[in-house]
Amino acid sequence: MSDSLHHDDAVVRLQLQLQHVLQRCAELELQMLNSRDFALGQAAEIGGLRFRLTRQANLYEQQIADERVHISNHMAHIRRLEDALAETSSRAQALEVSRHEVNQLRSSMTWKIGRFVMWPIRFVKRFARRS
Repeated sequence: MSDSLHHDDAVVRLQLQLQHVLQRCAELELQMLNSRDFALGQAAEIGGLRFRLTRQANLYEQQIADERVHISNHMAHIRRLEDALAETSSRAQALEVSRHEVNQLRSSMTWKIGRFVMWPIRFVKRFARRS
């Protein structure tokens, strides 16, 4: 009987250990499944972040390209304005030269005499236009 009691006691002890080991296996399996789910979630999040990062990088690249075009157009416009300014300056100089020539012509004695001689004709023309 003592052998039988030791044997039953050993069986109960082994069953308890087996139950404990099975419980520990279940806990580890649950931890492994949780870890796997977490890893899959992280992989999905990384994929989403990678997609957003790529999309944002493409957007920035497009903005850079647009800015380069804008700068190029702006520089071309500045060149056109500078050319127009140079042309205007050149014409202003030519106009100033012409004004100076006209002033010299009108201050000459020949102009003054011609204007005095032609005064009666101008007067008649003006009077005829008004009537």
